[in-house]
Amino acid sequence: MAPQNSGERTKLLIATSLRKLMKKKSLDKIKIREIVEDCGVNRQTFYYHFQDIYALVEWIYTYDGLQIFNEYKADCDWMTMIKKMFDYLEEHQDEIKCVVNSKAEKFFYNFVYEKIGLCSRMVVEFLSKDKTVDSYYKNFIADFYAFAVCDVVENWMRNRNTTRMSSDELIHLFELTMLGNVKAALDRFEQETLKRREIAKNS
Repeated sequence: MAPQNSGERTKLLIATSLRKLMKKKSLDKIKIREIVEDCGVNRQTFYYHFQDIYALVEWIYTYDGLQIFNEYKADCDWMTMIKKMFDYLEEHQDEIKCVVNSKAEKFFYNFVYEKIGLCSRMVVEFLSKDKTVDSYYKNFIADFYAFAVCDVVENWMRNRNTTRMSSDELIHLFELTMLGNVKAALDRFEQETLKRREIAKNS
């Protein structure tokens, strides 16, 4: 998606310079002076858009997340979304390693949780069609699996060089685990709900 205004173009210019610098040194050691010198803007312009470098990192993942979602939201399923997210993780793995070893780590994992949370909700909505399941339980189970999957993804990213599990293998395990267990949980909740209603009706 092309930038919509000059402010966004400036932010992307600054973000590109930060990403370039992260290939050379750790994020916590990068200075704003280095960023503005690389991209050709002044410090005042940087501070007009961002409070500090960590705010810039937060913006990067917010922006990238919107690009992934907007590109695929029209007619995609949850597997398409999660595969796209892993493509992103593979493409930016060196940059991500730099971020997760810095004070900005939370912004990356917030991004991961948001995207996985979206996929988790898509799974729950798909499997709960025509079922008697309250929205609060659907939200609960979607959040439950989003947190669980995020933990697995974090562990995979930290240990991928030793485990040697590919992203395709991990996605396959997610599919096997989530589809079966989420469906079973929704079925049990529906049975319990219908049973309670029957008891209330006959009491």
